[in-house]
Amino acid sequence: MRTTYSGLQKGLHWIIALLVSGMIPAGFIFTDFDNKAAIEGVFGVGSFNVFYNMHKSTGFLILFLMLLRVVVKLVSRKPEYEVPLTGPEKAASGAVHGLFYVLLIALPVRVWAGVSAYSAPLPVYGLFDMPPLVAKDRDLSEALFEFHGLIAVIVAGLVFAHIGAALYHQFVKKDGLIHRMTG
Repeated sequence: MRTTYSGLQKGLHWIIALLVSGMIPAGFIFTDFDNKAAIEGVFGVGSFNVFYNMHKSTGFLILFLMLLRVVVKLVSRKPEYEVPLTGPEKAASGAVHGLFYVLLIALPVRVWAGVSAYSAPLPVYGLFDMPPLVAKDRDLSEALFEFHGLIAVIVAGLVFAHIGAALYHQFVKKDGLIHRMTG
């Protein structure tokens, strides 16, 4: 009976977790254009665009890794639990994980479309540019970006719920659940 995820599954989980954990605060700092003068005052002229392009690039990376994670999930078996989850735990886990998958794929696609509609560059770490998804349309761009921050806050809430549940299982229930992703 296998009780841990594969190395690939663990690697994808932790890389995406680190990227998302960095993207949320960076997004609130660097994608608010009101902060441009302050950021460039600290980091130098042009630094705002560098940070903003890094934020967009990392969004594309998260999208790619999430799509890879979906493929791996479809072809891999889920490890067994050492101690079975209760019904409410299964429901909460399924809801949180499902929302993670939906939001971490939908959010970058929505932003990709929004940046495309704004007709701004779509760089990926200076290596190449992603093609635009839609034609230039400022109204569409604004509509697509309208809930970007709210969705990021929801993702942040899911991150805290996920970490809280892992800590609960580790230190309160002591059921070995965390070893599925660390062992």
